[in-house]
Amino acid sequence: MDWNPLGQKTISRKFSLYSPMCWSTKIDFSSNLTSISKYGGLIATVKDESQSNRTGNRPDIFIFNAAGKIISSFRWSSGILIGIAWTHADELLCLQDDGQVLLYNMFWDFQKSFTMGMECRENKIMEYEVFSSVHGTGLAVMNGLYRFCIVNNIEEPKVRILADIPGLRATPPSSWCVVQGPRGAKVLAANECNIFLLDHSGQCSQQKPTDLNAAPNAYIAMATSMDGKHVALYADTGTIWIGSADFQDKYCEFNTSNRSRPKQLLWCSDRGYRNIAVVVYWPKTILVVSPQKDWVRFNVDEDNLDRNGTGSAVLAADVDGVHIVTSERHEFLQHVPNAISGIFKVGSMAPGALLNDAAKEYDKQSEKADEYLRILLENRQLKEAVEQCTLAALDEFQPRIQKTLLRAASFGKSFVPDIKLTELFVNTCQMLRVLNAVRDFNTGIALTAAQLENLSMDYLIDRLILRRQFHLAFHVCQYLKIPEKQGSSRILSHWACYKVQQKDVDDGKIAAAVRDKLKSARGVSYANIAEKAVECGRRDLAIKLLEFDPRASEQVRLLSLLGKHTLALEKAVASGNTDLIYSAIARLRERTSLSDFLVAIRQQPVAYKLHLKYCKEQNERMLKDLHEQEDNFIELAHCHIHDSFDTFRSDERVISLHSALDNFTKAKDDFGMKMTEEQLQLLREQSQLEQELDESFIEKSLHDTICSLLKINQLKRAEHLRKQFKLSDKRWWWLRITALAEQGNFAELENFSKSKKSPIGYYPFVEVCIQHNAYTEVTKYIGKVQLDKRVPAFLKIGSIKHAAEAAMQTKSLSDLDAVLKKCGAEHRDIADRVRAMMMQAQET
Repeated sequence: MDWNPLGQKTISRKFSLYSPMCWSTKIDFSSNLTSISKYGGLIATVKDESQSNRTGNRPDIFIFNAAGKIISSFRWSSGILIGIAWTHADELLCLQDDGQVLLYNMFWDFQKSFTMGMECRENKIMEYEVFSSVHGTGLAVMNGLYRFCIVNNIEEPKVRILADIPGLRATPPSSWCVVQGPRGAKVLAANECNIFLLDHSGQCSQQKPTDLNAAPNAYIAMATSMDGKHVALYADTGTIWIGSADFQDKYCEFNTSNRSRPKQLLWCSDRGYRNIAVVVYWPKTILVVSPQKDWVRFNVDEDNLDRNGTGSAVLAADVDGVHIVTSERHEFLQHVPNAISGIFKVGSMAPGALLNDAAKEYDKQSEKADEYLRILLENRQLKEAVEQCTLAALDEFQPRIQKTLLRAASFGKSFVPDIKLTELFVNTCQMLRVLNAVRDFNTGIALTAAQLENLSMDYLIDRLILRRQFHLAFHVCQYLKIPEKQGSSRILSHWACYKVQQKDVDDGKIAAAVRDKLKSARGVSYANIAEKAVECGRRDLAIKLLEFDPRASEQVRLLSLLGKHTLALEKAVASGNTDLIYSAIARLRERTSLSDFLVAIRQQPVAYKLHLKYCKEQNERMLKDLHEQEDNFIELAHCHIHDSFDTFRSDERVISLHSALDNFTKAKDDFGMKMTEEQLQLLREQSQLEQELDESFIEKSLHDTICSLLKINQLKRAEHLRKQFKLSDKRWWWLRITALAEQGNFAELENFSKSKKSPIGYYPFVEVCIQHNAYTEVTKYIGKVQLDKRVPAFLKIGSIKHAAEAAMQTKSLSDLDAVLKKCGAEHRDIADRVRAMMMQAQET
């Protein structure tokens, strides 16, 4: 491990993450396009096709984990590839020279594509830069016209063309980089010694470095920090100008004594950007320069250099350091965390250093352990020492040093009964166990504690899922006791979705394996897994998986999408959900012929009855089709009768009734035939009456038709209808007395009452006279009223005396009570007599 001071307070170190690397094939980074991802160090590399000595064979793209273990490889078969880069979602961005951008996951599954515009397509792309911002992953390119196009977020690609560089002629800009801002990214470009800030709104402003000692001929490299607040300019004189991104503040100006263009220029920062430095890479050498003009040089072990001396190492900035990958090892350059430097710095008297020494002496059974502890206790620094050792262990990459520091923290914690220290210690042990598990070369996620803190545990689990490390992700969730819905169940669901994509495995075996794994998992949607199976073309497997889903709605939905409408209907009926049954019936009807639909629905009695109910209420045409297919003549006749009442035209009504008559005849329903024939006969009579009398009769019943005729004094025609339709005497008498009373023809009403004995009695005569306020006419009929109805008749005309006499005559308690209730103060004598009669009737 290389530790070098970078100023008075900062120390830089370069240490190995993986050595040797596990390459499956020999990698020559000097002639390859290579990209290293943040938060774990995925490595993608491909032969550079943009070189002039390009052959006819298309290159292979290799994807490795941080330890060099291959994850996938595939042959590039699209356009000329000029660049690759990892997005924030660990998708591989592949950029073609025509501006086409294609995104793949690490297993070469296509995700999406977009283009950088027609201008880039026609003039080709010369250079590019992929950057991260608050909007996501962005892409900036320079085309053959030396114009810049930028996309701030590849998830929503909107190409913006930036302003032109002033004074630029036949040569490209000497250097450029992307400057991030809150409202979008801009490009900082140098035309020799002039620097311009290019905006997409067409604005271009010249930037001048503050307090520049000597103006260079050209700036040949530049880089901005990850937070977009700092910039570094590398001049052809070998000088680096370091300052703020707005060029208002100059931090330092450093002469590297190397006029050659660096292979890479980037920034190195720690957690929170408290310490920053510029990293310059030439073959075999890395120079780190701080804003205070302090510097340190590291050697890089590279096996081979090409003829031009191009280095074979690849550097990539991360949130708390810089990855350095060569053919032999994967190293990490960072500012040493304060907790670690305080403990391991030579001659350090920090609390953590004393506690670490005390633990070592205690293991040796030396009395010096007591001396160190007393110093810490006297200075009240033991709690701080435990915290420092614990945090230092979290920031360490080597398990051996982690154990040493945790042992020291545990030793000191036994003398400090503080619950917060215990929680910190336990949480640190958990995080270290997770970090060490994912750092294993088989997983190869070179994640530091600072990166994990910035990334969060949920995203780490998502990255394990993306890498198909389901087993590890599952155990991490169980170890950290993450709720099943967000943890183990979700991972099992992703595992199952991956499992159904294995086309070389039998459907039955996959379904059994998925069921076996997921039977105890809660919150797993088999429907989602089945949908993934459908996407892979495994419809039979999807149906098998749906059998395990307890949600009938999801089963019915997916079975319908799969075209298994009959099976979907069976599931819907079994669920007992009426709405679900109706939706399954609708899909079945839409996607099958009528004959197949009827065959399927007859096999489900519940569904058939619900469908009939729906047709009766919403779709009579379909109801008729059903009855016709089943030769159900009676129900078909009922449908035609219903149709006859839905139309206002007499000819259409007659046609419907004739259709009903035909079906009643086929069904041998004598009652239905007779009723329909009589209705047709009534329609004929009503049509004739309308023609002769110029009155409306078609919409009326027999009762209303005769009543209307009587009201207009068409007695003969009413008599004719009465005889033709065999209207009963009771109905006829009711119609006659009602019509005569409405006409006010009470003389004719009296004559009619004397024509013969009334079949309905004479109480109706009293009622119709009272209804039309003919109280004087009531006396003509009240004597003929039956004795049991005479009391209500007298009461209706207000004759209390006669009502009491009639009640005493009948001796009915109900009649007597009715009379008594009507007696007022003026009828006191009658009331007494009625009460006496009631008492007498009760005694008997």
